[in-house]
Amino acid sequence: MKKIKSMIFAILAAGFSSCSFLDLTPMVISKETFYRSASEAEYGLAGVYGAMSHEAFYGNFYSLMIANTDDLCYFNRQPAAGTALQQYRFDAGNTYIYQAWTRIYEGIRNANAFMEAIADTDLDAGGRMYAEARFLRAYYHFLLAQAWGDVPLRDKEVTSHSGVMCAATSQYDVLCWVVEEMDACLGNLSEDVSLQPSRITLDTAHGILARVNLFLAGASVQGGDKTAFYAAARDHAYAVISAGRCRLNPEYSQVFINMIEDNYDTQYHESMWEVEFLGDRTSAAYWSNGRIGDVIGLQSTGSTGYSSFQCNYSYGMYDGSLKLWDLYWDVDRIDSEKKLGTITDSRQAWNLPPYNYSGNANQPPYGTSGSGSSIASIDKTPYVYDAVSTTDDPTAAQGIRNCGKFRREVIYEGVKSAKNLYTTINYPLLRYADVLLMYAEASNEVSTGPDENAYNALKLVRDRAGIATAPLSDYDKDSFRALVRNERGRELCFESLRKWDLIRWGIFVRSMHEYAEWTDDVRWSKNTKATYAAAVGAAVEDRHILLPLPSIELGVNTHLKQNPLW
Repeated sequence: MKKIKSMIFAILAAGFSSCSFLDLTPMVISKETFYRSASEAEYGLAGVYGAMSHEAFYGNFYSLMIANTDDLCYFNRQPAAGTALQQYRFDAGNTYIYQAWTRIYEGIRNANAFMEAIADTDLDAGGRMYAEARFLRAYYHFLLAQAWGDVPLRDKEVTSHSGVMCAATSQYDVLCWVVEEMDACLGNLSEDVSLQPSRITLDTAHGILARVNLFLAGASVQGGDKTAFYAAARDHAYAVISAGRCRLNPEYSQVFINMIEDNYDTQYHESMWEVEFLGDRTSAAYWSNGRIGDVIGLQSTGSTGYSSFQCNYSYGMYDGSLKLWDLYWDVDRIDSEKKLGTITDSRQAWNLPPYNYSGNANQPPYGTSGSGSSIASIDKTPYVYDAVSTTDDPTAAQGIRNCGKFRREVIYEGVKSAKNLYTTINYPLLRYADVLLMYAEASNEVSTGPDENAYNALKLVRDRAGIATAPLSDYDKDSFRALVRNERGRELCFESLRKWDLIRWGIFVRSMHEYAEWTDDVRWSKNTKATYAAAVGAAVEDRHILLPLPSIELGVNTHLKQNPLW
């Protein structure tokens, strides 16, 4: 199986932190000798991908602490010194913001060094590795501009102290440069879906280009022809759809079980791009920087009885909000389904499961896991199981259920481990379901309303979830826009996308303030977690649409200026 494994190379001149690629054996490459072969060049390319696998990037700080606290997902702990970022109480001196910024720029540095080393050589037949590195460099700049606004655009390797001094380029100009760079890569990227989700393919590139163009079309970016950006997003998404190389996996849960089990879907290729994490730090050879499933997952932290739990250690710090519950339970649901009084959306069942493992070692094993085997040591309170009837209450614990998308249940991880905090669970960057929803959204925005193609793209996603959809004739442009936005929440929650969606839709602050309204709901008002969530929502201001430039960076690069509201 193709894996990007965390291995460190000593690249003397570039300070090049790299990763092995496709299970290669690590080696030391010096400036004077690299790259002598195509296999050595692959080591360098792995260093460009490998930046994403750091804890400060997709391992935790960027993916979860920065990008995953939104109107559907909240940090379920009381305020503390180390939780300011997740609870919108941070400032420009926040160390996690600085580390995320640094790691993203490290990926850019690695890309520049690799591209300059391999250019004009005969080591990269067809220019595919160069194109992958160039695309990654553009992707990293996209993440920076999306989160921080105006940022330094670094398209050449920094080799001197003076090169560090670089004024910021406007957010709009960076994003336009990103589109141009990504477009330029298309002709050299492979159509081979067997490379997915480990490496960038042509389909992946089109999908990410759809995402970038949608952000350019959004309310938060100043400048440009918004209709043209929507049209470009539609066309890039359609390029993936029409190619026919990717499909939806018939089982929503299986998409994430594959990531937990460290398997690639070679049949459907729904997961088009993932960040890969190798190990759980049980040995030096099995090292990882991923906290996926640990800080976000089903809580499994009991001080007694942990050894009997059927779930590996997890803090379970992120819950689905009451709004997410209602998106599944009520919103856009036809009347006949509502009358059933039970969960009908398979995504609700997987993403918000009715149990966790927080420590009642003597609790009877009511219920079963998805595979049919008994679940031991289920935390009965406040979850579903009724000690008298042993039947499930499908409506219990609304708004306080742990995120189940990246659960560490032993049946999926395959081994019962010690209380380690790092996991092998991969993290999704792009799924085909997202492409379908981007197509539906963009197509609707450039037209007077949804056409049959846009409707059918969205309906594929809902059909897979097992829920009915009203006929196309029921929707106009505005109501279909609302449906797509809701569907993105139901489908893509907990995947570091919702916050940026709210920002580009121009509703981020308002949506976060809704937490205060939900705490008045009798279903939520008496729970301590609800007060934590309400405090997070109330803390959000207009300035949080952009992150502050790190104070340390401002001290080093004196050509930069802080974002105005910070």
